[in-house]
Amino acid sequence: MTTEHHTTPEEEAQVEERAFQTEVQQVLQILVHSLYTDKDVFLRELVSNASDALDKIRFRSLTDQGIVDPDAELEIDISVDKSASKLTIRDTGIGMTRDEVNRNIGTIAHSGSREFLERLSAEQDEEQRLKLIGQFGVGFYSVFMIAERVVLTTRSADPEAEAVVWESTGDGSYTVATTRDKTGRGTEIQVFVRSDCEEYLDAHRLEAVVRRHSDYVAYPIKVAGKQSNEASALWARPRNEITEEQYKEFYQHLSGDHQEPLVWEHVAVDVPIQFYAVLYLPRQSPLELLFSPEPKVRVNLHVKRVFIQDDCEVLPLYLRFVRGVVDCDDLPLNVARESLQNNPVVAKIRQTLTRRVLSCIEGLADRDPAAFLTFWESFGIVLKEGVARDFEHREQVGKLLRFYSSFSRKLATDAGPAEADAVEAGQADAVKAQGEEAGQAAAAGEATQEADAEADAEDAAESQEKARTPESEGLVSLQAYVDRMKSDQEKIFYLSGDSRAAVEQSPLLEAFRRHDLEVLYLTDPVDEWVVGSMQDFDGKSFQAIDAEDVELPEEVKLEGTEDAGDKERTIELVSYLKKELEERVGDVRESSRLSDSPCALVTPKGGVSQQMERLMRISDESFPLTKRTLEINPGHAAIRNMGELLKTQRDSEELKSWSHFLVDYVLLAEGQVEDPQRVMGQIQKMMGAASEAALAERKQEDS
Repeated sequence: MTTEHHTTPEEEAQVEERAFQTEVQQVLQILVHSLYTDKDVFLRELVSNASDALDKIRFRSLTDQGIVDPDAELEIDISVDKSASKLTIRDTGIGMTRDEVNRNIGTIAHSGSREFLERLSAEQDEEQRLKLIGQFGVGFYSVFMIAERVVLTTRSADPEAEAVVWESTGDGSYTVATTRDKTGRGTEIQVFVRSDCEEYLDAHRLEAVVRRHSDYVAYPIKVAGKQSNEASALWARPRNEITEEQYKEFYQHLSGDHQEPLVWEHVAVDVPIQFYAVLYLPRQSPLELLFSPEPKVRVNLHVKRVFIQDDCEVLPLYLRFVRGVVDCDDLPLNVARESLQNNPVVAKIRQTLTRRVLSCIEGLADRDPAAFLTFWESFGIVLKEGVARDFEHREQVGKLLRFYSSFSRKLATDAGPAEADAVEAGQADAVKAQGEEAGQAAAAGEATQEADAEADAEDAAESQEKARTPESEGLVSLQAYVDRMKSDQEKIFYLSGDSRAAVEQSPLLEAFRRHDLEVLYLTDPVDEWVVGSMQDFDGKSFQAIDAEDVELPEEVKLEGTEDAGDKERTIELVSYLKKELEERVGDVRESSRLSDSPCALVTPKGGVSQQMERLMRISDESFPLTKRTLEINPGHAAIRNMGELLKTQRDSEELKSWSHFLVDYVLLAEGQVEDPQRVMGQIQKMMGAASEAALAERKQEDS
């Protein structure tokens, strides 16, 4: 591997060749051999990296005058050498040591490559796979979309650090060596441009890319000696001077997310403190940012345009999906990281921004239900934490919550025709457009039926995507639930479970369905903490319908049979079951809520629900199990037959087996059978008895 740098024999002894991490090699292979057309992303990524390096040295220089070149101008310089097919990007930023070069460029830690590869492997369409390259960016590695060789020379701001030269052709390995050719602080990247990408050796072309993607960078970006960007803080400019495209480009620069944001909020406050902010709601965020063991708020804090840190808690943790920047003139430049959390100015900023973000989400729900659904599916489970964490804004957060309910399928069906019309209209437009384009293409001899069909399918898919809203998906707000409540209903009913499918099958819903009473489904792990923290909404308290002491409306209660003999039979069976199942259940009682199922298990008064118990035992295996109450339905044939068998064969092994199967029946539906072999044995006996009865009945009919 050749190099542009001249090293001494002593330095050559320090040259080492290394292999890229496996994931990085895969990324490089894709980038080097891709035919992706929008290669501009490489310059945006390199400029963003240079801007970050300048942010870091600017902050460090506030307290450390011992850095290399303390008086150097903070700028980014781009130059072109057409004769050598070379493009060079230089910055006077913080630079890197040898270890930092290996860590930041040779490994995956700071590249985001793993997620890129996962999404790439999941995408089957080749054209979409190529688009992902540009959408994801993949940081420094994107330079290999245009480069046949890259030479990076860098010197750290630490006076004792040696300059380092890094070189690679993107073939899976790279070399690192020390060098004396660079004495100034910062990083220089020499890009030897491939013959098919010589457009990037044109200064005018580079100026256009800088103006489009990096105009908001706060440092001068010079192309062939001429400054090409505005170099002003976007957040401090008047809103009416900023275009929608500039807001989106700034978001991509700030977050590294190459999808457009759902919405953004530009905040400018003068009193009682002065600060500016631009905050964005992404479409999605990496799971490790949302659910890491130590989650952080990823909003950049600036003081008087100077970058301070990228994880200051200017928002509460439950809004950690928000990306953006905050700039305050009322904080000292040398403010310590440790003192920021309890700083009264930061507390005031947090209060203001929390209110503005929640209002922004409310506005999204009202103006663009489809976008709100995207937001909710990505971040709803995180937002729910706010109910328990933020007493001041609990009511505002509560209005944003969405749940499935026993009305969901009906609500989705009711929303269906309108949504179907929207899809049909979209398809009709697509077909019309296809016909017009096909006619023109046929005349010109340019289009094919296959291309038209693909365009039609894409338009139809886009129409279907637009048609998805919370209403079409059956998601229910608490306000909508309360608005639909019956006039004499005092409780918001809910049922917890592992999944919507599991909750929907619960026999505890039977009476509520029969009387058209809506029940919310709580299926996220945090949901029970949510309702426990809220306690009520709009004056209506929450009530779990699997509680033994649930207060049912009078019209919901199902009375048992009035025949004295039937009543006595039920009492005897309850007494028998209490004794037989005393090791498995806490109590047995006649149910007033079951209509179709033979039995159900409910939480005793003062007990912990099954969902909460499972969650508690995840963190503490010694958490005590709750013995639930078995409720039986005296009107069900199985219960009546057990009562009759009890009269004649009290010590029957079959009766004991049926008794235990009542509990197993419920546990089986919940997916947590205690003794699978016992259950399988009982089911086999039941299958044998049922088949014998069916055969006997058929023989009797034949005779």
